[in-house]
Amino acid sequence: RRVIGASSGNNEWKRGECECVRANACECVRARGLERRRARADQKKAQIAGMAACDDARVSCIHGRMSTNASTTSTTISTFHPGLFDGSTVAITGGGTGIGLVTAKRFAELGANVSICGRRADVLADAKRAIEEAARAAGFKRDVVVASADVKKPDELAAWRDQTLAKFGGLDVLVCNAGANFLAPAASISPNGFATVVGTVLLGTWNTIHAWYPHLSERAPTSKNGASIVMNAATNGYTASPLMAHSGAGKAGMINLTQTLAVEWAPSRIRVNSIAPGPVDTEGANARLWSDPEVRARVTKTVPLARMGTSEDCAGCIVFLCTPAASFITGTVVTVDGGNFLKPMPALLG
Repeated sequence: RRVIGASSGNNEWKRGECECVRANACECVRARGLERRRARADQKKAQIAGMAACDDARVSCIHGRMSTNASTTSTTISTFHPGLFDGSTVAITGGGTGIGLVTAKRFAELGANVSICGRRADVLADAKRAIEEAARAAGFKRDVVVASADVKKPDELAAWRDQTLAKFGGLDVLVCNAGANFLAPAASISPNGFATVVGTVLLGTWNTIHAWYPHLSERAPTSKNGASIVMNAATNGYTASPLMAHSGAGKAGMINLTQTLAVEWAPSRIRVNSIAPGPVDTEGANARLWSDPEVRARVTKTVPLARMGTSEDCAGCIVFLCTPAASFITGTVVTVDGGNFLKPMPALLG
C-alpha cells in the first residue's frame, strides 16, 4: 500500500515491508487453523471416550453384567443405584415364577428384604435359592421369606403377612402379581372358570392389599419415600378382550382399583400404580396363551418393536415405580407392551 505523505523511495520500502507482514500473517493464520483442527479432533476423541466410559458404567452399574433372555433379542441393563432398597422390605404375590420371580431378584440385588408367596412349595423353594443367590452376587446377604398362600384365601394371606412381619418388622413395597388366565370364547367359560380367574386377578389383589394396608399405612408416614403398591394389570383391561373375557374383566377392575386407592391413600403417603404388560414371554403365558406357534407368530407381528415382552421388561418398570424417582407418580398405569396396544390384536382363531 502507498503511505500518504511519504517519498517514492519510502513507498517502495513500505510496500516490501507490507508484503513480508502479509506473508508472515498468512503463515500465522495457517498455523492457528491447524491448531484449531487438532484441538477439535482431540475434543471429539475425548467425547467418544467419555461416551464409551458412560456405556461401560451403565452396563456394570448394579449387576456387573448384561442380562440377556435367550429366547428373545431383548437385553436389560440395570440402571438403578447399588443399595437403593437396602433396609426396605418388599412383598410379592406370585413370586415363584415369571415376572414375580424376576422382580423379586431385582429388588434383592438392590438390597431389599424380600418375601414371596405362591401356591407350589417346590417352586417357592427353588425361587428362594435363586433370589438369595442374586442378592449375594450383588453383595447382599439376604434370607428370603417364602409362604404357600392362595390369594383367594384371606387366612393364608394373613399367615404369610404375619410370617413376614415377624422376620422383617414392616413393609415398604407390595407387588400384587398373582394371576390366572386361559383362552376361551366367552360363551364357553363356565361360571366356575370365570370366578377362578376374576377371583385370582381382582379379588386376590384386593385380599392382598387389604391384608397389608394397616402395616403399609403405619410405616409410610415415617418412611423417607412413603410406601408403594404396584399391581400387575394388563393391556386387555383397557378395552375389549376377546377369548379372555374373564381376564379382561379382572384386569379392568385392577386398573380402576389402582386409581381409586391412589386418591384415597395419598394422604397416608401410599402411592398406588400398575403396569399393563402386553404379550409377554413367560413360562405361564407360553403354556396358557401362546402355546400355538401360529398364534404366537401372529401376535408378535402386532408389536411395533417386533418381539414379545420379557419378565425383565416388566420387572424393571415395577422397580422404577417404587424408587424415589417416581415419588410424584401415583394412580398411573404404565403400559409395557412394545407398542402392541397401538395396533389391533389379530384374530386368534380362524
